[in-house]
Amino acid sequence: MADETTPSVAPVAEPVTPQTTAPGEATAEPAAEPTQPDAGEIDRIRAALNKANKEAEKLRLEKKEREDAQLSEIEKARRDADEAAQKLARYERDNLRQKVALETGLPAKWVGRLQGDSEDELAADAASILADLNKSRQPAPDPSQGPRVNALSEDDQLYESIYGKG
Repeated sequence: MADETTPSVAPVAEPVTPQTTAPGEATAEPAAEPTQPDAGEIDRIRAALNKANKEAEKLRLEKKEREDAQLSEIEKARRDADEAAQKLARYERDNLRQKVALETGLPAKWVGRLQGDSEDELAADAASILADLNKSRQPAPDPSQGPRVNALSEDDQLYESIYGKG
């Protein structure tokens, strides 16, 4: 058994430098083109991902339980209070954004785009967004509509229909 006071040192690996091929030389293996997975493979990947996410959540809960066992009651209470304070701050921020959006008439789907820390900053940002949303848009003119520069009067059209252009 190794001496516990002597630190173990891992062997150092030599750095590997990539070898380049000279121009005109062919590489040993051509680059493989990516293939699209079929529906069955996608379903298997999704199922494996869901399973891994559930296992990760389970492990997070187990880790928290182990940490809880090591903490004193006061430390647990402090941690829980910090988590609750963060949640409260997030709810207050979201509530303020909703309030400003409601007061300014900003559509609900734009609430998430509001930027600012105070009510005044949020209101100014909401006004800016509304100004951009409410800009009047002038349609491009349709050249086939309206008066024509070379149009003939009715009398001229009648004359041309009887006598032709001349």
